[in-house]
Amino acid sequence: MNTPRKPQRVVALTGFIALLCVGLLFAALAASINTKPYMPPKVAQKYMEHWLIESARNVAGEVRLKHVQSIEPFYLRRDYQPVWMNSFELTEAGQELLQVLRETAADDWRNYGYELATLERETSRLSNIPKQATAVEVLLTDAFITYAQQALNAELLPDTGEGDHPSIRKVSAASKPGQFSEEQIIDLLNDSIRRNELDALVETLTPSHPGYLRLRKELNRYLAIANSGGWYPLPDTLQLKANERHRLVPHLRWMLGQYGDLQKGALSWLFKDSEERTRAPDEDEPHDLNRPEFQFDSTLADSLRHFQKRHHLPESGELDARTLAWLNIPPYQMAQKVALNMKRWRHLPRDLGQRHVMVNMADYSLQLMNGGSVELDMKVIIGNLQRRTPVMAQKISTLELAPTWSVPRRIAINSLLPKIRRNPGYLDEKGYQVIGRVDGVDQFISPHAINWNKVTARNFPYRLVQKAGDDNALGSIKFLFPNDKDIYLHDTSQPQLFNLDNRALSSGCVRVEKPRLLAEKLLRGQQGWNRHNIDAAIDQNRTTRIRLQDDVPVYLMYWTAWVDQDGNLQVRDDIYNRDLIAGLPPTNPAVSL
Repeated sequence: MNTPRKPQRVVALTGFIALLCVGLLFAALAASINTKPYMPPKVAQKYMEHWLIESARNVAGEVRLKHVQSIEPFYLRRDYQPVWMNSFELTEAGQELLQVLRETAADDWRNYGYELATLERETSRLSNIPKQATAVEVLLTDAFITYAQQALNAELLPDTGEGDHPSIRKVSAASKPGQFSEEQIIDLLNDSIRRNELDALVETLTPSHPGYLRLRKELNRYLAIANSGGWYPLPDTLQLKANERHRLVPHLRWMLGQYGDLQKGALSWLFKDSEERTRAPDEDEPHDLNRPEFQFDSTLADSLRHFQKRHHLPESGELDARTLAWLNIPPYQMAQKVALNMKRWRHLPRDLGQRHVMVNMADYSLQLMNGGSVELDMKVIIGNLQRRTPVMAQKISTLELAPTWSVPRRIAINSLLPKIRRNPGYLDEKGYQVIGRVDGVDQFISPHAINWNKVTARNFPYRLVQKAGDDNALGSIKFLFPNDKDIYLHDTSQPQLFNLDNRALSSGCVRVEKPRLLAEKLLRGQQGWNRHNIDAAIDQNRTTRIRLQDDVPVYLMYWTAWVDQDGNLQVRDDIYNRDLIAGLPPTNPAVSL
């Protein structure tokens, strides 16, 4: 007889059941790991009521809510359910709001009132504790209302309020825009939640230009360097040339790597155990300078040239005093500079226009942009330190070929009158005409019929107009756009000034290096106005006004930090001290050397 096989089947079945149980156990563990903790609505309501009613002056142990009278009814209508938190995690909208608050406050320009230190601390240690999660929720809503009011009421715009160019027309109080109230902000919040567009609301209150978003990456870079604990300045006396050796070369190499000037591939040989960088030894610590990491090699020199180019310094590839001064700007201070320049994007509309003119005063440059590409690039001359060119966004509507120049009174009495007294023939030599009132009527007056020694700044009854020609201060063309400060773009009778590095020389208007080429580009496709006709009108001193078929946006901006088309952070001197006025420490090392 055959031996029964039933016990073997039982063993096999038992083993299968055991394996199945183990599999189910692992599946349950995996499911539990991937399952997010859930906060029941009643629990959320309990702790939200606690913060909004009982402890509104002591949220998270220290914060007094600023807008509790608006926030409490808002949550009451929602049965005290969160909008920025999903149980114990920040939603995408909450994460975006925290990022926006962080980058807005990073320049320390003012006390923004976001209670950011508390928010950062509480969000960094979020767990499944309802009391803590609901505290973060109400703090975010309180901060959102503050931020939204600041953004919508134009309180986050730097570079405003300068008195260099008083408005020609006084603006009546009735024409001032209204201020957004807490109630209106709550209405916006409710509407965005109803439409499931809370993310979009946060984005709407924040610039979305590519230039802004590229600066965001640089801000995060410099904040990370500041928080790394590895940064320290190089000695003020340190100077290095190709092939020289020094114990601090590893630290210089690390700095350039952190700033993005030394490619990661060039850094790889410096790392131990994948992440630990080669440490520069202390001065009294034994070290062998013959080791390769202490050599100022060609790779490091190339990286230093890249750094120098980004800061508009002579690209020597050597560590000199000016380069060292820029290298030694603390990363947190550079982060402040980046954050302030991010705010400057708030001066601009969300849609810059397919074709537009962008002037960066701090870079002394103008670019005609077309679909995100540079169609034309040139140097500019901007206002001097007493007559700084204002920041503005307008549209070029009119070109004037072979323009005349009506001399502003301040220039006539402060600049021209002393020259006329010394040389009465100056007006004829430079093509000026004198206009005065005779029997109540404006008439041309011969400059030789006037005793200029009796004319003073207080008693200057004339208007001066310079005829078109080579000596005309406006040059061959001016580009007009509506504004109440009498600012425009124009050519110059002194083109040699474009060879200077410091070109803050005008009385406020922007002088352009290639006016005829710019006019040709702006008039492209406009009947009757090709380059030949433009040149003919100018060469014949035929003053001609041309109305553009389509206005072209023009933006006069002041960026001391921006990211270029190649993704490199560019940094410039704060020539107008606008960064300094906004509260930042000076970052003009070249000026003091």
